[in-house]
Amino acid sequence: MGETLVALLLGFGITLLTLLYVLSPLRGKEPLHPPQDREALRAQYERILRALWDLETDWRMGKIPEEDYRSLRQRYLQEGVAVGGALQGEGEIPDLEAQIEAAVRARRAQLRRESR
Repeated sequence: MGETLVALLLGFGITLLTLLYVLSPLRGKEPLHPPQDREALRAQYERILRALWDLETDWRMGKIPEEDYRSLRQRYLQEGVAVGGALQGEGEIPDLEAQIEAAVRARRAQLRRESR
């Protein structure tokens, strides 16, 4: 009985702490995303664009399957939108989605030229 009570109390405590941690941003005292340095955001955005270009190259060369390409591309685009949104909020990027798509189109065109 004593071990069961200790296990229940421990489980309840862990659940309570987890719940408090997860709900803490909703209290309004802390921002959902802590402010980041503008240079760090730009560097992260550039890394995401580079990852998209590399992914496109690997896919065109047949190094990765279509299914992996699609899921990774979607993930990188979402990350790019998130990071770009932070930069856009600071006036850094005028139209983020259009810029990402333009970068991907430019890379595809470059790969087509190189393959000829």
